[in-house]
Amino acid sequence: MTVDPASVFAAAVQAGDWAAADRALDALLYTDPDNPVLHYNRGLVCRRMGRLAEAVAAHDAVLARAPDHANAAFERASCLLDLGRLEDAAAGFGDYLKQVPEDPDARLNRARIALRLGRPDDALRDLNGLDDSGPAIRLARAESLRDLRRLDEAETLLAPSPGDDPGFRAAALKLRTQGPAGRLRLDEET
Repeated sequence: MTVDPASVFAAAVQAGDWAAADRALDALLYTDPDNPVLHYNRGLVCRRMGRLAEAVAAHDAVLARAPDHANAAFERASCLLDLGRLEDAAAGFGDYLKQVPEDPDARLNRARIALRLGRPDDALRDLNGLDDSGPAIRLARAESLRDLRRLDEAETLLAPSPGDDPGFRAAALKLRTQGPAGRLRLDEET
């Protein structure tokens, strides 16, 4: 009886057995080496296994075969970010955002990269129009404003509200006490 690699792959993914999923993808790619979906799945599996450079290569293979594959562009940029290749990751998220311009995750990721690269203007541009009700966007916007020395605006975003969790308050405290361009008040009563 012949074992179907596609079934093995599906079962391995379901079980979280990434090594078995990788082996099944080897068999599938052997018979269909130009299939962008298989290369995309290879990228996802490699990332799960911590093989980030291989994941980037797999997503490059997808984009060589299907240049408009938005998910591959996002995943490639995410892997580059995890590898610490900030400029490449920012460019990758930029490529993705040309296809999906309103994706809040990609815009937030690119804004965080801009902050790490000391470009708060770029970060704020990416955050414009995003809903501040989420703590990650609120903190990134406050950090951008802090680094632009727009301290009163940053303070407003960091002021506690009833729905804030302890994690947000700890991150807000850290943001108040660190940064290259000014310190914010430590009292949370603004």
